[in-house]
Amino acid sequence: MAPLAKKARTTASQGNISSFFGPKKAVEASQTNEKPELKAEGSTELQKPPGQVCTPTKDEHHKVCPSVPTPEKSSPPVPRRVATACSGRFQSGFARDKASSWQQYNNLYRLRLKQLAGACRDEAKRKWSSVAGKGFLQDLSEFRGGSDMEIVVVGVLFKELHNRPNVIDQYKGSKALLNGAKEEVSVLYSEKDTLWLEDCVMRVQLEVDQEVLAVLATGFVVAVRGVATQAGTLRVHGVQLPRMPVMPPISSSETSGPFIAFVSGLGFGDQKNMEARAKALDFLSGKVPGPAVQHVVVCGGCFAQSCQVDSDVKAVAAALRQMDTEMLPLVEAKSVQVMPSYGEPTNASMPQLPFHRSLFQLSSSSGFRPVGNPCSLNFDGLEVLGHSGEPVKDLLRCTQLQPMQALQKCLEARHLAPTAPDTLLTQPFEDSDPFVLESVPHILFSGGHDKAVQAWHPCARGGGGTQCICVPAFHLQPAVVLVNLRDPRDVRVEEFSVTQK
Repeated sequence: MAPLAKKARTTASQGNISSFFGPKKAVEASQTNEKPELKAEGSTELQKPPGQVCTPTKDEHHKVCPSVPTPEKSSPPVPRRVATACSGRFQSGFARDKASSWQQYNNLYRLRLKQLAGACRDEAKRKWSSVAGKGFLQDLSEFRGGSDMEIVVVGVLFKELHNRPNVIDQYKGSKALLNGAKEEVSVLYSEKDTLWLEDCVMRVQLEVDQEVLAVLATGFVVAVRGVATQAGTLRVHGVQLPRMPVMPPISSSETSGPFIAFVSGLGFGDQKNMEARAKALDFLSGKVPGPAVQHVVVCGGCFAQSCQVDSDVKAVAAALRQMDTEMLPLVEAKSVQVMPSYGEPTNASMPQLPFHRSLFQLSSSSGFRPVGNPCSLNFDGLEVLGHSGEPVKDLLRCTQLQPMQALQKCLEARHLAPTAPDTLLTQPFEDSDPFVLESVPHILFSGGHDKAVQAWHPCARGGGGTQCICVPAFHLQPAVVLVNLRDPRDVRVEEFSVTQK
């Protein structure tokens, strides 16, 4: 007789704090509008002689009017500010979705899986047609350890990071909970990390090669092909990301422009790079000869590190005045979309709200347009989507990818910020995951990088593609990235070198 297969190395979601999908939220009982009966059963009303005031005794009062609990008064809902984006196909995701009133994040993973599971399963069936039909599991509850048959299952990845600090250990024994901010660990990835696949039912550990472990992180929705082992793990033979939507190709191929200019990390408030920044702003304003720039997108990093919200108030005020002075000629000449980034005067979690217009004197100009982070734009039918770099930088901490590889991985996974909310701050949402890409942009950008990098990512179907751009932080590489509005494959980098004295 064959030995019994060992119990699968899986973990039920309910009650496991490491799992995405916790117990369901209890449904609040409906309140009734019926008024309580104040008169006790079998009691008689107090008789008052004519013309006299009759005061009941304490016992008589309780007999006639028994104590009735007062219904709790529900507090009025507190209005929430929701980050918005500019016009475009992606606008509704950031502007419509409301943050969850329950303030829990397990629902965000549930929504992400619901939105992308179908695309993952369709692409897996197309790519792995050799797998038997019964090998495609509906969910992890059908997983059985010890089977030799190849199976395919869809779920959300969870990466157990060995180098991740334990928050409880950080504050254990501390008398003051907030005794100074802890430094953020720059690298979380290690070869000791483990991958798990989860859905709304349970989780199973994945056996993967180091090459696969190095490029995947928590939050990706994937289809996994493999064989269940006797130990209850899943030995992975392949990983498939969701199927990409069809993108129509751009018909025009004019090379004369006009152009969109992407710039990041201008760092107002810092005296460094002032000469290079002045040259760049003159170029963007059209004061010097060059390609025709029609729109400017500032991809975060407006303020120097020393002038962010946790810095001295006078330094922040000085940075705002400097930005007003130097940016005024540009916003009077061009349409300028200004995005915030982490540490600047807006909310800390993604998606970030636009800068409040009252912070700037240049807000009176029609060319100054504060937008959120991430931001979706539409320029004459050209779809542009991007952020100030936080999702890519956080993904780099959890993998061994390069910035452009990480940006392309997000595009292929159809998710702008896969590591949110695990290692990247975000809000809990209750209707849908706003970072899921329902359609593909023509341009996908990320700001605040060490150097300018661009790569054309062709679409597998439809003949179109996406231009992926890593915009350099200006204080690291004084350059502006130009993209042709008529042909996004035409990308140019304008550098502004400063003569050393």
